Amino acid sequence: MEFIHTACIEVEGGRTGAARTPDGAMTLEFALSLSPGPVGTVRGTCPEQLFAAAYGASFGSTLDLEARQLGIILAGCTVAASVSLGHGDEGCFALSVELQIHLPGLDAVTARRLVRSAHAECPYSRMGRGNIEIRLLLTEVVGHEGREIRDILTDPE
Repeated sequence: MEFIHTACIEVEGGRTGAARTPDGAMTLEFALSLSPGPVGTVRGTCPEQLFAAAYGASFGSTLDLEARQLGIILAGCTVAASVSLGHGDEGCFALSVELQIHLPGLDAVTARRLVRSAHAECPYSRMGRGNIEIRLLLTEVVGHEGREIRDILTDPE
């Protein structure tokens, strides 16, 4: 593989420790988020939030690339990523990902096509395929009530 970018981070203390970049540009404190306490008492993040942020950003960028290749300019596109930690079939820890994708201004057929193309090309989707349960949901704004799920595309593997 020819590398385009390499990111490095050092973690000390596992899920209750901290992560730091070698250049000092970023330091993150971790906190267990399995049993949330009163609002404002937990400081820090968890690995699942970081994975959700990375996956959402990568999927959004891949959507944009796929759209541009079709001559479509995406405006207002959002990806809300949720990552869940649980127990898999064999009793070991496993991850599940849900991406809620909002593509305003696109018809349903074009939106489905873009989401499927992005899922095929996104490096995080490719990494998870066959290893992580991945649910892709198209959403749209309905009235003033907020977003409503209109179509579910589930990872076929």
